[in-house]
Amino acid sequence: MRCCPPYGRVHLRRWVWALLALPLLTGCGNTGGQAVDALTLEAFEDPTSMVRPEQVHLKVASLERLKGERPNLGSSESAHWIRVSGWQGAPRNVRILLDNPTLDSIDAFVLDGPRVLKTASAGAAYGRQEDLIPTFNLPVNEDHALWFRVRSTKPVLLPFVLTQTDKAEMLRERRDLAVALYTGMVLAILIYNCFLAFSTGQRAYFSYTFVVLTVGLVQWGFNGYDRLLWGSSPWMAVNGLTVMGACSGLAALTFARHFLEVRRYTPKWNRLIRVLLGIYWAALLAALAGLPIVAYNLVNLGALSAPAMLVLSIVSWRRGHPSAPWYFVAWLIFLIAVTMQALRDFGLLASTPITATFMPIGTVLEMLLLSFALGNRINVLKRSSDQANAKALAASLENERIVKEQNAELEARVRERTDELAKANAGLSGALEELKGAQDQLIQTEKLASLGQMTAGIAHELNNPINYVQSNATSLRRDLEELIEIIEAHAAALSSLAEGAPGAEEMVGRARERARQLDLNFLVEESRQLIKGILEGADRTARIVGGLRVFGRMDGDQLVEASLAELLEASITVLGNRARSKANIEVTFDEEAPPLWCQSGKLSQVFMNIIMNAVQATETRWPESEDRKVDVQLNGVSAQAGEFTALEVRIRDNGTGMDDLTRQRIFDPFYTTKDVGMGTGLGLSIVKGILDDHGADVTVESTPDVGTCFVLTFPLAAENAAASKVA
Repeated sequence: MRCCPPYGRVHLRRWVWALLALPLLTGCGNTGGQAVDALTLEAFEDPTSMVRPEQVHLKVASLERLKGERPNLGSSESAHWIRVSGWQGAPRNVRILLDNPTLDSIDAFVLDGPRVLKTASAGAAYGRQEDLIPTFNLPVNEDHALWFRVRSTKPVLLPFVLTQTDKAEMLRERRDLAVALYTGMVLAILIYNCFLAFSTGQRAYFSYTFVVLTVGLVQWGFNGYDRLLWGSSPWMAVNGLTVMGACSGLAALTFARHFLEVRRYTPKWNRLIRVLLGIYWAALLAALAGLPIVAYNLVNLGALSAPAMLVLSIVSWRRGHPSAPWYFVAWLIFLIAVTMQALRDFGLLASTPITATFMPIGTVLEMLLLSFALGNRINVLKRSSDQANAKALAASLENERIVKEQNAELEARVRERTDELAKANAGLSGALEELKGAQDQLIQTEKLASLGQMTAGIAHELNNPINYVQSNATSLRRDLEELIEIIEAHAAALSSLAEGAPGAEEMVGRARERARQLDLNFLVEESRQLIKGILEGADRTARIVGGLRVFGRMDGDQLVEASLAELLEASITVLGNRARSKANIEVTFDEEAPPLWCQSGKLSQVFMNIIMNAVQATETRWPESEDRKVDVQLNGVSAQAGEFTALEVRIRDNGTGMDDLTRQRIFDPFYTTKDVGMGTGLGLSIVKGILDDHGADVTVESTPDVGTCFVLTFPLAAENAAASKVA
């Protein structure tokens, strides 16, 4: 049954809609003419997309027939064949109009059996502006068949109508005018919000400009005008509307997050927004990956954000967000418009001029309300700022009063505290002087202790060779007396023999007997050995005294040219039995090492201190002296040219070692790990000062239960630095 008006007639409600200027907001709808109900549609699905026009009349039985008078083609990559009948008897100036610009492609075929008499093509894939409202001529012969092949990755209806040629042109002009008007309104809103964005500098305003832009582009896509932007690009023909829809969803969710201040009022909803943003990003990736159907379905899934954002606005409203009511009303209008558009697309709502205006009117009202909300937000912020400024001013005045009162009180307290600090400062100055005196006394005590150690070592070392010389001298005196006795006896006997005195032979016999009794050969050999021992003791004493010469100027500041090998030997010699009897001290000296300008007495004090510490460290770890080892090395450091640039002294032991904390503090004054009364903690502090005066670098390598190594590096030009410091 045909319920539509005859050709050229217009519905009364369209005139009412035109008076309200609403048709200008859409290009959708039909002009006077026979509606789709006047035509008979038979839809078939070709999953292979391989059926050719000349084969369709033969293979129609093998194709899957779609049910319903107005079938929805669904979302698939199949080709659909539509056989249209019921146009017979129409006037010659009538054409078939398909008011759906979102189709990927539509091809019309006039068939006479297997023969293709005429073809026509339209759709987004061809990128022609005149295809925004595709129209097709009727077959000349009413016995011919009219077939349409439709391809679309989006679920669409086929609103075929019969309309006069001039009416189709009028519809195209009206749609152009409507889209132009809609575009002008969107541009006006966009410019207004751009001005707000750059004036305020807030993220909510910037994100809303992208909302306006993307929503406007989506409406262009619904009306097919997006092809004016990218022409006949095949990829955009298939994915353009999906991409714009995904971008619109991303912009809308981002704006909602900023506008409703989700992190402040509804932080738990931020997770849902992230999920929805992920869905839209997945849609964009699917489109780029060549999966248009998946991308379209993901965009539809992301449409769940519409009711979610509506609920979010209610929650924010209840929690006191001042701009949430504006967002709720605007989003409610948009949600109603989207719902009506979806019902219209799925055939659940009649495709009329009124239903066609729901989406554009809804988007315009939404953009206007949100624009007003953003504008009102400036007033809210201004009022809040004025209130805050007023409170700040009052607080500032009150603070100024309090500050004045406190200043007077503080001045009195400052004067009082200044007097107390002056007294305390005087006391601290005296204490500081006492502390300096105590420190000087402790340093002098440490020096005296070093001198005491040296004196004890000298006394012990000199005592051994002197006792040895004294013992040998006593034995030698006894041997000399016996030798003198033998010599005197032989001299008397020889004198008697020479004079021919009686009894001379007897005196010679007694002399020989005495020489035999005293063992003359033994006395001679023993005397030689005793003299040799006396000479060795004297030589050892001379070496000890020679080693002590470096300590002649213990506190002197004069630089002398000295051999570090001799200084090390002298230090070990002075330490003597206190060091060598307690640990195995091995020395290795580079014979080619040049002399160094230095303060020899002070450097000897450095070497004695470090070597004695090394011996004591081995005593703490090893109970037997055979296991204790101290290695003293002197090496020259050469440059690339082969000349010595520095001298390096390494003193390594296998003692207890130190941890990092102890190693970092060993040169601090008064820091010691020895028991109370066993050390002042100034020894290594003085060592560090002496090395600094000589421009020497000291490095300490230590590992607990392994040992410690002191590395002293003396630049050969150090005498200049040392001389400047001494001066």
